[in-house]
Amino acid sequence: TAQVECSGTSITAVPSPIPANAMTLQIINTRIAELGDASFGNASLLIGLRIEKNNLSRISPGAFQHLPDLRYLSLASNKLQELPVQVFEPLDKLESLLLSSNQLLQVEASHFVHLSNLKELQLHGNNLQELKEGVFDQLTSLTKLNLIPAGTFDGLPELQELGLHQNQLEMLSPELFMHNGNLQKLYLSNNLLTALPSGVFLPLRALAKITLHVNRLRDISPSAFGPMPDLRELWLYENELSTLPTAVFGNLTQLQLLVLSKNRLRSVAPGAFRGLGELLELSLHSNTLRRLDAQALDGLPKLHALEYLPAGIFSPLAALREVKLHNNSWRCDEGILPLRGWLENNPHKVGETPPLCAQPPALRGTPIAGLLRDQHLTPQTPTASSHPSTPLPARPSEAAWPEGAGTETPMGLPVSPQEEEKEEGWWGLTRTQSGVVVAVIVLVCVALLAALVALVVYGCRKKSHVVLMRMKAPNEA
Repeated sequence: TAQVECSGTSITAVPSPIPANAMTLQIINTRIAELGDASFGNASLLIGLRIEKNNLSRISPGAFQHLPDLRYLSLASNKLQELPVQVFEPLDKLESLLLSSNQLLQVEASHFVHLSNLKELQLHGNNLQELKEGVFDQLTSLTKLNLIPAGTFDGLPELQELGLHQNQLEMLSPELFMHNGNLQKLYLSNNLLTALPSGVFLPLRALAKITLHVNRLRDISPSAFGPMPDLRELWLYENELSTLPTAVFGNLTQLQLLVLSKNRLRSVAPGAFRGLGELLELSLHSNTLRRLDAQALDGLPKLHALEYLPAGIFSPLAALREVKLHNNSWRCDEGILPLRGWLENNPHKVGETPPLCAQPPALRGTPIAGLLRDQHLTPQTPTASSHPSTPLPARPSEAAWPEGAGTETPMGLPVSPQEEEKEEGWWGLTRTQSGVVVAVIVLVCVALLAALVALVVYGCRKKSHVVLMRMKAPNEA
């Protein structure tokens, strides 16, 4: 295979002719400023073309014609500000395209329409201000997309919210957020991240929310998270985590919501949640946990305050043998009905200590399973959450509860029309009876008035005109 290299500031145009048997060509550190049409026309066997660190600022639409087998193209570290729409059209076998460290202002979906075999695309280090929706839709084989190098956000010290979600990021530079100490919300979900570099979040002490769900994270090191006194929400569902080491979240002392559902967790180390004294909600469903160590949930006092469980929460657990539900603050109003129904059908699964009502005071100490079906239960009163309610970025219902968990119709129903009729009306009668009496009285009055008018008319006809005139004034009064 022939390899051709061209370099030097004395070169101002693509050398011609290029050896016909050349398979790779490198043009580096030259003063070439433009690629004309069919610049490599006689080198049709090229599979690799590297044009880097030149003065290249313009490319003709037909610059890469007659390169049917090109697999690798690098145009990195030049001075390109724009690309012709059809410039890559002949390169339908291209697998790697490097456009990093130029001055590109935008890229369009039409640039990539014929690159269905492209696996790697590098665009970092440009002046891209916006990526339009669907810009990468034609790149169906893409496995590596690099848009963000170290230092990208160094000039944004006041940045408070950063959305990097729904890209194909595979890695983060350890110093990516070094100068973003005011960042409060960071969205990294729906990428291809497999690991978190040590200390990557260390500068982000003001961070309140991180979304890392729907990635490929296989493990998390305690060193990934520095002290974050303001962090309240951490979303990690739908990753590939198989274990949680001791004190992995130890620096997140004010965390209130931790979502770890839909991973591959087989074990949770004792003390994995050490330091999470303020945690209010922990989601671990849809993992492969066979057992949970007794010490795994030590130090989570605010998790021991369940008031309700949604209908169907145990439905996916066909092999469930025992669940301990005692020592919680169960509120026995209409919201407890789904749990009561499950307890009635599964009395052998709750152990020797059944769950008892804690509220309201009238039912305190009553076994939930013993609540009578016709026993009056007050309507469920919504309680204000002590932690901020933020809609899940991705499928909140899946993060919080298993699929298919529904709600049962409560026993208390709105008052029916029939029941309303039984309410008291006037004179101690029901509302319906009162209405009938009033209607009868009105009809009698109308009949009497009609009879009186008829008598007056009949009498008036027998009187003279003089009498009628004499009676007019008193009648009007």
